[in-house]
Amino acid sequence: MRYLSGDIIHINFPMDEGDGPHGQARFKARPVLAITDADANGTFVTVAVSSKGQHQHTLELTATDLAQGRLRERSYVRVDKMYTVNALAVQAKVGVAKPDLLLRVRKLLCPALGCK
Repeated sequence: MRYLSGDIIHINFPMDEGDGPHGQARFKARPVLAITDADANGTFVTVAVSSKGQHQHTLELTATDLAQGRLRERSYVRVDKMYTVNALAVQAKVGVAKPDLLLRVRKLLCPALGCK
């Protein structure tokens, strides 16, 4: 599957290394918002989606921000927490954000990352 900017997906995040059985890393599915389309190798850039809104660089994600899918709980986009992801790490696509949300996220990226 090819992932596009605006897709909200669950990806496998490694938890504390060596915390699993026999010292292996454990993984937990976490939601992210794709902010770029996947390239030819299936790699794309995402920002974290969290249930915690107390961070400085967050943007609330509401049901009206979604073109498809639904949220299980109150959610926030953390523009200061970026990840490069490969499609192989994706567990499930859970929604698609409307273009307006992506514009608001992109407006906050530079201030959150300290670029001009």
